[in-house]
Amino acid sequence: MKVLEKSSSVLSNWEVLNIVREQKGEYDGTDGTGRARPMPANLSRVLNDVETQLTAAGSPLSDPHGRYSSAAFRELFTRTKDAGFSIEKAELLMILNLRPKSLAELDTIMEELDSRYGEEKQEELLAIVKECLGPVEEGGMAVDVESEATDAKHDRHRFGGAEVDLAGQRVQA
Repeated sequence: MKVLEKSSSVLSNWEVLNIVREQKGEYDGTDGTGRARPMPANLSRVLNDVETQLTAAGSPLSDPHGRYSSAAFRELFTRTKDAGFSIEKAELLMILNLRPKSLAELDTIMEELDSRYGEEKQEELLAIVKECLGPVEEGGMAVDVESEATDAKHDRHRFGGAEVDLAGQRVQA
């Protein structure tokens, strides 16, 4: 996969992860050329941060047995269309990125879901997503606070905000 024009289309998280890994391969020689070269430190940090974020525990891309591929995306698109679903491109992209496992999650992704489809049809859509993209493992998002590859220890706000109680007082972590 090669990006020909910047900002010419929207990419899924899976496609971004593949681009990040291709970029890393160009510098460490695993891209088929066998040519390793030093990577600029700022590029290395950005690529590592993006890869860590996209593969964090709880993310659909963290599953080593995930079925994400171009073929799975085409199958999801085809099966939803054949089943009579009219899904906008942005909604399909969010389904790919978030891989919803409940009706509540699906409702946050798709606009006016209840008025568009009945509960039975919504369950059918969830089943199609599960079949095409694989099941989601249960568990919350775990943050490796001691990770040196990211700034997670410095900006914990990305994963739930500051540690304050209801009165606004700082809570000890």
